[in-house]
Amino acid sequence: MENYYLPEINNIGRKHVEDWLNENGYFDINNELLQSNDYGFAAKGKIEGILVQIRTFLHPQRPFKLSDFEINALCVKALKLCLVAYAAYVIIDGENNLAADILWERLS
Repeated sequence: MENYYLPEINNIGRKHVEDWLNENGYFDINNELLQSNDYGFAAKGKIEGILVQIRTFLHPQRPFKLSDFEINALCVKALKLCLVAYAAYVIIDGENNLAADILWERLS
């Protein structure tokens, strides 16, 4: 089941990514509309600014990569904003805790 369409799971994954960004020195973290009803984050960092699309999965489901269409759209938007595109794959357990480390994929 592609559970990343469930709004409550999306929000939990977004919160985990936002916490990770804050803990790792990113600042000026803003919601960014990436596609219809699909929000990610734009954030500034000491090394680079990033645009992150987030996919959240409920354990034991395994994350699958973004489609070529999604990757292209994200990279085009990141380029326009002078940011680097990333995907963040979040796996949570039944109690909304991280079941594994967030998997990061640099796309541009």
